[in-house]
Amino acid sequence: MPQSLSLPSKHAPLRSSDGLSARQADCLRLAGEGLSSRQIARRLGLSARTVDDHILLGCRSLGVRTRVQAVALLARDDRRAAEPRSFTP
Repeated sequence: MPQSLSLPSKHAPLRSSDGLSARQADCLRLAGEGLSSRQIARRLGLSARTVDDHILLGCRSLGVRTRVQAVALLARDDRRAAEPRSFTP
């Protein structure tokens, strides 16, 4: 029997974007550019339903409830990853 998809509870801790699949991250980054699921689907060669599934699973992985929260968290992690790191021996 297939497992149903559901959003995490409102008490789930926020996670880093390290647990996202590449496709989930791609979909969320494009959503962050303001593209709809249909537009993302056309760009990536997927169905809009598949894009919605990637975004939903991305939300679950990040421990957030909405697409907007997931996009914001991914953007935060992308900014942190782009920051120069100091090296201390």
